[in-house]
Amino acid sequence: MNQSLAFFAKWMMSVEAPLNFKRIQKLCVFPTEVQQNLLFHMIQKNRETRFGKDFGFKYIQSVRDYQNNVPVTSYNDLKPYIDRAFQGEPGQLTVEPPEFYAMTSGTTGSPKFIPVTHESDRMKAELMRVWTSKLAMDHPDVSSGVVLAIVSPAVECYTPAGVPCGSESGHAYQKMPGIIKNFYSCPYELFEVEDYETKYYLMLRVAVTQNVKVIYTCNPSTVFLLGKYLSEFSEEVIRDVRDGTICARHKIPYHLALGLKPYIQADPERAKFLEASLKHSGGRLLAKHVWPALEVISCWKGGSVSLYLPKFSRFFSDTVPVRDIGYFSSEFRGSIPISDDGSSGILATPANFYEFFPAEEHRKPEPGELLTLDELEAGKRYFIYVTTLAGLYRYDMNDIIEVTGFYENTPLIRFIQKGKGMVSLTGEKLCESQVTEAVGHAFSGFQEGYEFIAAVGELKDDFPRYAFLIEFEKPVETGCVRELAEKIDRRLGELNIEYAAKRKSKRIRPVAIRIVAYGEYNRFRQQAAKIRNNDGQFKTIRLTSDESFAQNFKIQTEISQAA
Repeated sequence: MNQSLAFFAKWMMSVEAPLNFKRIQKLCVFPTEVQQNLLFHMIQKNRETRFGKDFGFKYIQSVRDYQNNVPVTSYNDLKPYIDRAFQGEPGQLTVEPPEFYAMTSGTTGSPKFIPVTHESDRMKAELMRVWTSKLAMDHPDVSSGVVLAIVSPAVECYTPAGVPCGSESGHAYQKMPGIIKNFYSCPYELFEVEDYETKYYLMLRVAVTQNVKVIYTCNPSTVFLLGKYLSEFSEEVIRDVRDGTICARHKIPYHLALGLKPYIQADPERAKFLEASLKHSGGRLLAKHVWPALEVISCWKGGSVSLYLPKFSRFFSDTVPVRDIGYFSSEFRGSIPISDDGSSGILATPANFYEFFPAEEHRKPEPGELLTLDELEAGKRYFIYVTTLAGLYRYDMNDIIEVTGFYENTPLIRFIQKGKGMVSLTGEKLCESQVTEAVGHAFSGFQEGYEFIAAVGELKDDFPRYAFLIEFEKPVETGCVRELAEKIDRRLGELNIEYAAKRKSKRIRPVAIRIVAYGEYNRFRQQAAKIRNNDGQFKTIRLTSDESFAQNFKIQTEISQAA
């Protein structure tokens, strides 16, 4: 690190980081006032928008007025406004025009396009600065090295009005100030490589020559995959570091090869170090030996993705802490973790207005029943609804969070799971309607009788997959079952862009079908009805991440696709 960068890092650590954190600390003392001021700012600013006029923003004088005037919304409710903004019509959800659309999977084959405005983007950047500041305060040595961050491409398409659409992580990475980019190991252009093995190879080829202090990415499955690929690419990585080359089997565009030149200079001394590491670890490179000074791994720790965390020890040192990056999604950023312990974070009160509904209430809430943060209780779980600076109003996230305590007077929250009918093992957010539609599509024209029981999200040989429990009335040939599995898998990718991306990158393994013995589902139903004493209230689970659910049935055989 050159002298000017070292000076900047020292200044950030000693001056800027504590100031950033003190600002959020002050806001945590009066969270109700912060929330009310934010809501009134959004209402006043957007009162002349089409949405504001439709729902009487000019008459709203209190939180209760807001709850009475504006209904709880879903993406489908807001889609007409988003579609018009997409075409370039101004003043739909916000006065500020969207400068970017974050793409994420929807409940149908079409992706959701979540608007991002300059104001909302600036606020997310501010929250990121706070998170980074607290991380640096707790781990001062991170400033002496670089961050290996892994993001998705910023731009996948453009609206008819010319607004870019893509990944928020890539969007933020691309927009970083130049001096900040110097603290990151890889140039952004590397993340636009389409072939996933090539992309991981290039990341590793660049990063193994650097002093990586932080690994940052949303999903822990990505961290695991990074360690796995490093061990698989060991020999060619070492050879290329020694020779200053890129392995010929990884095809990359000429312009990228030129851009990577400063990062891939021949480094015989580093190659010797890596060769010694290879011998020390039994013939494969392990991340804990390649980056012995790694300070922290940053990724999600809550929800179903947490099943990857125990697997980090295969490649990384047990002593390296893992810090949660916070509860956030394409729609909003909702928390700021301030410790390596657990996955809780301070509710991000200056960024969004929040409402809640007790998770134990198994019914749809009335609009006036939603709670504000001053009504939350520690230890309880809630569905969360957000109003954002980018124009999502009382938006149902279908997420369950838990209040784990309070920081000053502001709730500490952690993500528990997606809400009803949804599983997300690597960020794919697969929903029950997509699963049932894919099964129906695959079985269209199928002559034999069958009973689709459920799709179970599970780990198989260290990677997630979905196993479909299906009961056939008559024996079915193996080839036919395999064809059904392929059709289900293909249709899921058509219905869910993030599932398709995870399958392409091999972060999700192909669909498997477990053939359930004939009569098992009827036995299960009768047993469940007997326990509840009401067959009419028996609810069929079509999608679950509870791997033990499959143990309720006698399985005859399992048929998988080729990986």
